Amino acid sequence: MIVGFIPPPPMAETPAHDQTEAHRYVVHYPSHLPREEDPHYKAFEAYHRATEKTAKCWVGNRIGFDSCAGGIELHHAFVEFSLANGIDLKAIQIDFPDLQDNDAVQKWVETDQNFRWLCVFHHRGHAGAHTASHADWTAGLYVKALIS
Repeated sequence: MIVGFIPPPPMAETPAHDQTEAHRYVVHYPSHLPREEDPHYKAFEAYHRATEKTAKCWVGNRIGFDSCAGGIELHHAFVEFSLANGIDLKAIQIDFPDLQDNDAVQKWVETDQNFRWLCVFHHRGHAGAHTASHADWTAGLYVKALIS
């Protein structure tokens, strides 16, 4: 025991509650080709065709498919195609050291390492990767019905 230290009184548990969140900001997209003209788009389409029939929502696989709604869609998990031209090579190499040049990065964007199958709700719905904040979306992988 530390002399003179008085421990604080125990804190009461915060009861369950709801909180409204709103986010508004501007995303600065670098220039890029139309999706269909991207030379690596064929890789996305090939992966899509090869895996769609057995695809399951990445979120639903964790918290239960009863949380899913809508069809299944292929999501770029780390970097969207439209942002590939803006990737800082040194920054991405911290997490993906095998990406040695910008051409490798462009190819990687359209590979399974950057893909997640998501249901519409967990992709573009209000609990989706493109809608909810990253912290909330990530927590929603493990907390059922976090976002409604």
